[in-house]
Amino acid sequence: MRLFQKMSMRGVVADTDTYSTLIQGFCQSGKLNVAKELFQEMVSIGVPPSVMTYGILMDGLCDNGEVEEALEILEKMHKCKIDPGICIYNIIIHRKCNASKINEAWNLFISVTLGEVKLDVITYNIMIGGLCKKGSLSEAGLLFRKMGEDGVAPNSGPYNTLIRAHLRGSDISNSVELIEEMKRCGFAADVSTIKMVMDMLVDGRLDKSFLDMLS
Repeated sequence: MRLFQKMSMRGVVADTDTYSTLIQGFCQSGKLNVAKELFQEMVSIGVPPSVMTYGILMDGLCDNGEVEEALEILEKMHKCKIDPGICIYNIIIHRKCNASKINEAWNLFISVTLGEVKLDVITYNIMIGGLCKKGSLSEAGLLFRKMGEDGVAPNSGPYNTLIRAHLRGSDISNSVELIEEMKRCGFAADVSTIKMVMDMLVDGRLDKSFLDMLS
């Protein structure tokens, strides 16, 4: 920040990248108010924020529970005809799901599907995880299948999320089907899935053959 102040004193105007880097630094150090002040400063002096700048600030806001303020910034981007891109939407949908506001996340997810922004595998993974968190496993499964129909190839993420959700509900048969399909696609169980299986082995809720299936 001292170097930034020296630049200003010498009449060197900071550019978008400089402001973005500083905003990110203050967000990561927990000084969100300073980050917001810097953002307002760059706008007021005519330095245009990039989509990355918006994303950094919105990520910081969401991390501090200020999701509604992040949504206000998203609305400003729309009004300024700035295409937020799918990464910005992913940030907010993710934070909504983490805050157990699954219906709000779903409404935003649907609004994106109706627009011109193309969903990516991350968007689907986040929303599938949110639906599983809500306990709507049938809806999560339907969305998982629709993902492929929409031309978005799944990775290991949704498989592992769905497997864990079914295991939590003691639905072993569906878990087995998903594991077999996941392995046919060349994916593997992640650390969280293996840990859950190990814990269930210790509790006697699964036998060793289930763990062998994951290897």
